[in-house]
Amino acid sequence: MSKIIKNILQDVTWLQDLSTILTVFFVIMFIALVVGVLRWKKEKVEEYKNIPLSDNHHDNL
Repeated sequence: MSKIIKNILQDVTWLQDLSTILTVFFVIMFIALVVGVLRWKKEKVEEYKNIPLSDNHHDNL
């Protein structure tokens, strides 16, 4: 039984490489998500800035 476990544990270098690749992938995805949300929020803020405060546009004149 211990020989089987020893053989399995010797061949985990690919698992460490996969873990590194997945960690980098998910960090990049998280950064892209944060940047996307911030851009979306900025667009919404600019959109709300252009909305008049009242229905009567002549009040601003």
